[in-house]
Formats: sequence, C-alpha cells, structure tokens
Amino acid sequence: MTATMALDYFSNLPIRSTEALDDPGEIADAVLRAAQSGGIGIFVWEITGGRMLWNDTMYTVYGLDRDSFPHTTDAWLSTLHPEDLPRVRNDVVAAINGDRPYDTVFRVRGSTGGWRYIKGTAWVERDATGRALRMAGINQDVTDHHRFHALVEAIEHGTSSALGQAFFQSLVDVLARTLGVRHVAVTELSPIDHPEVGRFVALSVDGKAGESAEFALAGSVCADVAHTGSCTFSREVQRLFPADPLLKHVNAQSYLGVRLQAPDGTVLGVLSVIDDKPSDDLELARRLLDLFAGRATAELERLRQEREVKRLNADLEVRVAARTSDLRRALQELEAFTYSVSHDLGAPLRAVQGFGAVLREDYADKLDEAGRNYLERTITAAERMGRLIDDLVSLSKISLRPLNVGKIDLVLLANGVVADLQTQRARPAMIFKCDKSIVVHADQGLMRIFLDCVLRTAWKSTELTRDPCIEFCDRQVGGRRELVIRDNGAGFDAETVERIFAPFQPLMPGGKRQTDFTGGTALAIAQRIVHRHHGDIRLESEPGQGASFVFWLPPAADLMAMLESERR
Repeated sequence: MTATMALDYFSNLPIRSTEALDDPGEIADAVLRAAQSGGIGIFVWEITGGRMLWNDTMYTVYGLDRDSFPHTTDAWLSTLHPEDLPRVRNDVVAAINGDRPYDTVFRVRGSTGGWRYIKGTAWVERDATGRALRMAGINQDVTDHHRFHALVEAIEHGTSSALGQAFFQSLVDVLARTLGVRHVAVTELSPIDHPEVGRFVALSVDGKAGESAEFALAGSVCADVAHTGSCTFSREVQRLFPADPLLKHVNAQSYLGVRLQAPDGTVLGVLSVIDDKPSDDLELARRLLDLFAGRATAELERLRQEREVKRLNADLEVRVAARTSDLRRALQELEAFTYSVSHDLGAPLRAVQGFGAVLREDYADKLDEAGRNYLERTITAAERMGRLIDDLVSLSKISLRPLNVGKIDLVLLANGVVADLQTQRARPAMIFKCDKSIVVHADQGLMRIFLDCVLRTAWKSTELTRDPCIEFCDRQVGGRRELVIRDNGAGFDAETVERIFAPFQPLMPGGKRQTDFTGGTALAIAQRIVHRHHGDIRLESEPGQGASFVFWLPPAADLMAMLESERR
C-alpha cells in the first residue's frame, strides 16, 4: 500500500472504544511502545499484591541503571530531593484515600549531579467497596520546561520595573547571566526605511555594561538577521563574517540573533547572544530571545517615538522662538507706527484744524457763500480725519497693551456702558435685559472697551425700532460657554456680516447702506480684544431679524497657560 493510499484509508477509519477490543493486551502493548518513544515512564503499583511495575523508560527518566538498581521503592525514594519527599508521600496518601488526584512535580538527583524535575500523574483503581487496588500513572522529565520558566521569571523580575535604556541594559545583563554567555546585545538599525548603520542600544560584556558604538551594517551578522529574521551559528561565526567589528572584538565562536520587527513590518533592531565558545545547544537561548523580542521591540519603538517627539519639540521651540522674535519686531514697528501716526500726522492735521477755525472766526465775513462752504467742508474733513487717526491709534494699542487678567463680572460692566449711552444718546424706550451675573477671567479695562464697542453698535442699529431691546446672556454650546449680545434692530445682510469686523467699513442695517452709520474701528477693536484674550467673536444676523454678537473666552487656566507661553 502506498503512502497516499494509506492516508486515504486512514481518513475513513471508524473510531471505537478500547473496551470493544478482542484482545486488550494489544492496545496495552501499543501504548507502552508509544510512551517509550515519547520518553514517558509508566508505573503500576499493585497495592493489594505489593508489587511495583516499571516500563524501561522509567529507568531513563530517573537516570538509573537497570542492572545495578536495587529495584525497591526505598531505593527509588532515596533519589528524591529531601525537601520534596514528605510532600510526595502526602500526595500519594491523598490519592489512595480519594482526597485528590495524584498530580505533582518533584526533584530527583541527576546522574551527572544536580537536580532534575519530574512530573508525576496517576489514576487509582478501586473495587466495588471503594478500596484502592492499584495506582497506575506516568512520570515525565520536565527539567527543560521548568528551567525555561524559571529563567523567564528571573528575566521578568530583572526587567519588570525598567523602561527605556534601563530596560535594555537590564535585559542584556540578565540574559547574559541566565544563559551563561559572555555577550548579549540590543542593536538599533537606522535609517528606518533603509538600514545602513547599527548602534548598540545596550551591551553586556562579561557582566558589565559595554560602551555604545555605531558600525556599518554591510558585511555584519546583524545585516543577515535583519534580512532573514534570525540566524544561528554554533561555531566559527567570526570566520563567516570577518568584517563584523563586534565578532572580531570578542573573538566570537557561537552566535544567535533574532530580528526586532514592529507590527507594521519595520525592522527596528536585533537582539543577539554571542559567546567565545562553540555551542551545539542554542535552543533554550532561542526560545528566550523569541519570548522577549516582542517586549524589546515595543520598547525600542517607544524610544524611537520619544526621540521623535523630543526632536519635534526642539524644532517647535526653535520656530516659536523665531516667531516670537518676529512678533516682538512687528510690535516694535507697530509701536513706532503708532507714534508716527499720533505725532507726525497729528501735528499738521491740528494745524489745518486750527487755521480753519481762525478763518471761520475772523475772516468768515470776507468769504462768499461758496468759500464758507469749502471752509466748513475742510474743517469737517479734518475733524473726521482726526477721529480716524484716534481710532487707528486705539486699534493698534490693543495689541501692545499687556493683559492684566482677573475675575470680573461682565454684567456690571455692561450696565455701566448702557448707563453712559443713555446719558449721551437718551433712549427712554430702550430695554436692556441681562443675566444676574456673567463672571469671566479677563482684562477688566479691555472688556469695558469691548462691551462699549458692541453695545454702541447695537444701540445704533435699534434707533428705528419701535420697542428697542438689547439682551446679554450666556449659553453652553458643544461643551463651550458662549456669551451673546442680541438686539432686535434692523439686522445686517450677508455681505455686511462677512466684513463687519474690518476697520472703517460702512455698515448696512437692514441691508441698506447709510452714510451716517459707519463702523469705524469699533467692531475691529472689539474683535482685536477678544483675540487678545485667545477667544473669538462672530455675528449672526439677517436683515429685519436683529443681530447677535456671539463671543467666547477660554477658561482661566487655559488663558494663563497661553499668556505664559507668549511671555516665553
């Protein structure tokens, strides 16, 4: 029968219970042979008959010579570690009494010295009355398994509390000590898109931290690991990679390396074990490196990201410093411009106004009607030019003035502004509604100017309204507190809403241009004040539907942090 035919036949076999066998001895013999091939020792203890049966593998598991072994349970018990013997006795008694299954791990003396770990499990057969008749079970040598987990625990204990560079140095030191090798290294590869250089992030040399160094990847064993994923050389590794500086420096014979690869496939580095002695058994070291490669990769990626954040922060600080310098220079230029406007332009303008007033008072009777008209128009234009210069100076000074932030009640300030407006332009029918209190953190002087600018605009836009009303309130929108000054005046069209905060713009209440309703710089100043507080303002309006000036200011902590950043 060919292998293919046998496989096809096997896939269609029926499965039956062993109880259905004509000759149970056949299956027992097969099980014994399978156990022997798997290195499993089998024992049967005839409790009532006083016999102990072992298969041949039991002698191998315990490292005993079958011919010289006394074949007594006392001789077997003498091989157990003295500290484990009482526990094994208790486990056997408990299993026979039916208290718990027999499932234990104990140490036995190795044939070449030291102690090996044996795992034992067994089943107890009983008669109809529950009396134990025999105990049958298996023994397995789990020394390698136990040693591996002990090593893992030791490494985890040595690295659990460390991060960054400290983690890598702890990892290589503990691995070197645990595996008994002279050198363990974590190597970072760069640049990340096409590695050409290796750098030792951490290096353990004879139990001490080695110095960090860079080397070219070309011709090194690290280049092979980065390409293939892992490399194992039990001997003469230096002969295979004569250009590798580390192998040459440590006179390496054996080498094991695994690739440190991020989830997106990026190769970040290599974790390697190097010794100056040949080694035919690197399986344990390979399992340990595979196990800790994930943690090392995550930590290496975190270090890279941390360095990138530091680099970006450094670049940001440089840019902020440059922009701060530009801003200071711009403010100095603005201050110089403000001085020039208020003095250099103000002086000749005052001369025009002064001589115009003299002409009007002393020489008006010498001018005809047309001359007097020209003179009045000249004086009016000069006065208007003076107001524009004053507004322009006021607007520029908003950016120059340092903020004196404190806790203020905007309702108190607004009531004061409305009282001033009633004095200047009395509106007995005007109704001013406001919340009981609206407390913010801001510069009180600037907010007084801000409220004057906005309320004065609302005052003007309601002049033709029968029952004028202005309302001041706050509201929560999307987790942010917004403050609203709303009127029932003529409102503004979409074109005006778009440019209403630009200086010297003619406003159009109700969508109709009015030559006597000029924005000047009032709303531009209002916007500048809100921006100075790192807030914002907008207008919501339609012709005939009134207008709502909506603004917001940052919370106190955020505002102070931003102002502190400005000062730096």
